[in-house]
Amino acid sequence: MPDAKVDPLPFHPAKILGWESGYVAIGIDGEFLALDLELKQIGELKKPFPCPAQHVTTVDDQLIATWVDHELMLARMASFDLAKPFANGPVRGDLRVRTSIDAALHPAQTIWSHVLDAEPLSLCSNDEQFVFILWKKGIYAMGKGTGEDWRKPEPSWPELEKLPHADVIVSASIQGTALHVWSKGGGHKIYQRKTGEVLVSEVIPFDGILDSVYSHNENHLLCYESGFVLWYNTEGIQKTIKLSGPVQYALWNIEQASWHIAGWREEACISMHDQQSTPFREIPVQIILHNGSTLLLLNDGTFVHSSYPIYSPAEE
Repeated sequence: MPDAKVDPLPFHPAKILGWESGYVAIGIDGEFLALDLELKQIGELKKPFPCPAQHVTTVDDQLIATWVDHELMLARMASFDLAKPFANGPVRGDLRVRTSIDAALHPAQTIWSHVLDAEPLSLCSNDEQFVFILWKKGIYAMGKGTGEDWRKPEPSWPELEKLPHADVIVSASIQGTALHVWSKGGGHKIYQRKTGEVLVSEVIPFDGILDSVYSHNENHLLCYESGFVLWYNTEGIQKTIKLSGPVQYALWNIEQASWHIAGWREEACISMHDQQSTPFREIPVQIILHNGSTLLLLNDGTFVHSSYPIYSPAEE
């Protein structure tokens, strides 16, 4: 696999997010690192809060993130101005002695930060709105700088009531005017993004524990803990395949009408009529479209060119 000639990240990455002026790399231990449009490091690695960031998303020029520490029974949500440098926040030992909300410590250099009284299950956004779901609390739709747009109870499905944890939310995404919400048992609800009106409620007929969902408009890739993936759209299940393990990331290829998948030590490409797979020694954690190339970010922080480019590798 050819090297992408991009400097490796100085940590094990969890995710990279793009915005108008560059990228932000998030490490598995809560590291934040700003990158420019060429994926080159800007400034120094920082750790705004002393535990891993659970969910991250961007809203225009802001980064929204959540943190959860189950041992200390705490959760935070905060917003960062991406035009400003990140900063180191409190150390973990300080969190142990700040047990009241009034004395709670927060991530450093934020626009705003809040203590959460329940675990955040999902977080998603577009350029004008972000939505988060709190366990046993509900769905909250927030406008950028305009406060709460609406809130709804945490979704449930009568068909899943007798199955343990089947209604726990695992994924949410904004697709055009719709908010899609998915649960471990395959529960799926579609909400009108601006009003919260429920448009569709259904359960996907597949036996397994749903781990994550990747979506592009009406095409959804349902990824199960067992390694099974389902290609699903408004006409139902289109294709079911078994990969070598859990999916790490997936991206819809508009031109080829196919799913490009970073899997468990493999990269795969799935169309309606074909399936290809390439093994890896490392774990690809994300697919990045950059400067006319399709790159894979590996779990050791290095970048390589994809075996199934959506964009052809740029000439060296």
